[in-house]
Amino acid sequence: MTTYQGSVTARICAWARAYYSKSENQPVFNDYLAEKIIEDDKKLLLNLILKKRRQEHGVFKKNVLDLILPIPVSRSIFAEHEFLDFKKKNPSAQYLILGAGLDTFAWRDTSDKTSYFEVDHPFFQSIKKQRIKNLHLENRAIFVPVDFRTDSLKEKLKQAGFDSSRPTFVTIMGLSYYLNFSTFISTLKDILELSSKLTVLFDFYEEKSLSDTDRRFEELKNLTSYVGEPMSDGYKSSSVVNTLEQLGFAVNHLTPYEIKEKFLSGQIKKIKAYDNVHFIKAEK
Repeated sequence: MTTYQGSVTARICAWARAYYSKSENQPVFNDYLAEKIIEDDKKLLLNLILKKRRQEHGVFKKNVLDLILPIPVSRSIFAEHEFLDFKKKNPSAQYLILGAGLDTFAWRDTSDKTSYFEVDHPFFQSIKKQRIKNLHLENRAIFVPVDFRTDSLKEKLKQAGFDSSRPTFVTIMGLSYYLNFSTFISTLKDILELSSKLTVLFDFYEEKSLSDTDRRFEELKNLTSYVGEPMSDGYKSSSVVNTLEQLGFAVNHLTPYEIKEKFLSGQIKKIKAYDNVHFIKAEK
């Protein structure tokens, strides 16, 4: 296990966005800040990934991109496209990012009317704030440090100036992989109390036997465990959709096939989508 402090997977996702933005001829999104924000991490991350794969295979295999790129890239395309559409209909929207990691959208968006709230663990958030400062970027996001084990999300957001009367767009990308189903649903119930007009995006993986799914996902789980961030069990897609509908959400469920068709194109089309990763757009 690495002794690297803070979320390693958040750094890996930022690296994936940076790689895509630089290597794609016509990127759907251009995260030109990702490479800058992980400048101090690049060598360590690369060594970490290569070391892990050498341990497993004896030699480095060239398909490391096939392992790491599909999820962060496709969900970034999904989230940014959906928010831009939401903002057209709701110019004074609030954008709430749970588990914001090293996301840079608030600094790449040009809107002056949108309020950005980034929620993350206090320790990792302090690292990001310092990096934003080092890059001499203006203060575009309201940082809300939350430890979900002890803090109330609603109270912390209220203290930060969150306005429950404004239309709110929420992304919870990547968190479901590390929460059991009941905890994740409890988080969604808390979100429901934040605003009367909500759009919530998240992704999750569906647990399948190895005979039914891509073995890369097992390798991905091994990698996250290796860096000290083991995944929880996956969810059943039927349970996710049914539970959301019971909570009063209108649900748009994107299957792995739809994700591939909608979000993996151009050069990245050569990268195979995971066949057990799903996207959800829930509106209320």
